[in-house]
Amino acid sequence: MSSVDVVVPCYNYARYLNKCVESIINQHDLDVRVLIIDDASTDETPETGRALAELDPRVYYRRHDENKGHIATYNEGLLGWASAEYSLLLSADDALAPGALRRAVQLMNRHSDLGMTYGMALIITDDTGPMLPAETASDQYQIVSGSRFLQFCCANCYNPVPTPTAVVRTELQHSLGGYRSDFPHTGDVEMWMRFATRGMVGVLRAVQGYYRWHGQNMGLQYYNQVVGDRREFVQTCEYVLTPLITQFTESGLWLKKMNQKMEEQAFRMATRAFDIGESEECKAWLEFAKEMSPGHHLSPKWWRLRVKRFLGPALWQSVQPALHRLRGTPEKFPGLKETLFQPSQGQKIGWWPETP
Repeated sequence: MSSVDVVVPCYNYARYLNKCVESIINQHDLDVRVLIIDDASTDETPETGRALAELDPRVYYRRHDENKGHIATYNEGLLGWASAEYSLLLSADDALAPGALRRAVQLMNRHSDLGMTYGMALIITDDTGPMLPAETASDQYQIVSGSRFLQFCCANCYNPVPTPTAVVRTELQHSLGGYRSDFPHTGDVEMWMRFATRGMVGVLRAVQGYYRWHGQNMGLQYYNQVVGDRREFVQTCEYVLTPLITQFTESGLWLKKMNQKMEEQAFRMATRAFDIGESEECKAWLEFAKEMSPGHHLSPKWWRLRVKRFLGPALWQSVQPALHRLRGTPEKFPGLKETLFQPSQGQKIGWWPETP
């Protein structure tokens, strides 16, 4: 029987921990261990974690005397504690779908060249409601080359893997090493890209897990963080691929196209920010756009925005409706909240590759 260690980092998520652990120990046809690491929580995590460990011999609990942060906690579990054939990192506020581990392990047992397998995830957003019922599990899967996976990450500028669904070979995880502290917001995609440099990636069409989306403040600090995350994503892709130009000969082109797409996205966000009167957000996005494609600030679209900024938000707001009527375009632009990823309860996430 195949074995899986599920590392459950927990910091002040006692209210979710029972559901998370229950979703793991209810996985069948496998030898499963639950490894809870409490990163010095200040809520009821110690009581909850110890109680769960006492109730089931498959559940283990340890606690930090002081907070070490998520990267150190992840690495402690994956590199210093996990020893099963397969392992999975599952945040205490997330959960597994029924049969998730069995599906992933069966696929990886059949295909020894798979270093990692992931599936789809459902978004959950409420704090108290029950888990959404997963759809009837699909048995469809695809085997994606490492090259195709890496190209997708660059071409689409986002992480294709829902972390609660990513099952990896523990021996390969130990060989690759842990999460990097210099990529605090994109460490997950950096890890998946690292796996892709060493083998094939399995993709399951089934819903494999539940990912909890916590609401965030949509003010200036939030947008500065979004810009920072986008910048870190670029740095992550460059870090992984630049040393591997001889192995992935087209990686230079992938990175160039990624920068172009990032510039286009950032400029679009800057334009919309200005049009709704968010001048500081506009400035932040423009600075990032210039970083991605320095020469493009001389293009016509940049000159048009430069004129609008010269007129100023107040004057532009007064002439904007008349210009839209002349052009026959909508008078209202979507706000920035609508341009960023704002998932809803029950939304499915994860990259299901189209047939090549």
